Amino acid sequence: MMAIAIAPGPAAPLLSRKPERLLVEGYRAWLNGYETGSIDCWERGWTVYLAELGSADARRIYGEVSWWVRQTRAAAGRALTCFPYGCQCLCRDECLLVSFVAAVQNGDLEAQRRCVVHLAADGRADMATAAARDLSAAFDGIHQRLFPVPADVIDDIAGRPCSARFN
Repeated sequence: MMAIAIAPGPAAPLLSRKPERLLVEGYRAWLNGYETGSIDCWERGWTVYLAELGSADARRIYGEVSWWVRQTRAAAGRALTCFPYGCQCLCRDECLLVSFVAAVQNGDLEAQRRCVVHLAADGRADMATAAARDLSAAFDGIHQRLFPVPADVIDDIAGRPCSARFN
């Protein structure tokens, strides 16, 4: 299995950064909650957000993450996947979703286009993009800027097997 580092340098793992960690752990919590119907998943995510952001920002941002996951699931042409809570690796879908929100946040239209091609079903690109735009604005509102991911890396990630680890 080959690993792709989308963070700069070997000493800077992506999930050691707060913006990426919050996005990924929130995605994992909400996706697992929707899939299992268990509130325990959502509570686990809430605990992470509360510890990282405090009550006021956690309430606002965790709600935005919920909306983003719901809309992204609806826009996807397939079931989305994730690795377990706390895992320091990202699966293909997690990489694409982080890359998508980062592309929107950093104004990289080419990277946005490439992400949405791999994530959204035909006719649902606008839904996925609007959700990513809302979430990126919320992250900007609390000064959490995601690392940009080059468009060529996005294509490489999308071509990998779903269960492979990427960082």
